[in-house]
Amino acid sequence: MENEVFKLSCGLYEQIELWSMRRTPVKIVFKNNNGETELIEGLITDIFVRSKQEFIKIDNLKELETSSIIKINS
Repeated sequence: MENEVFKLSCGLYEQIELWSMRRTPVKIVFKNNNGETELIEGLITDIFVRSKQEFIKIDNLKELETSSIIKINS
């Protein structure tokens, strides 16, 4: 549905918060704005909501919409 907002599952959100607090390096595979798959590695420095969409900030530089994430692990 077009109006449905993507939200992280509670378990995954908690895991991401733990990685952030523990400063655990993560690898995230996501779809970029061109629809291509990319890999980014770094530390999660923030988790926030903007305009009802969840975002993860990596190394205080890159902001990823959680809906673009394909895979995330430490």
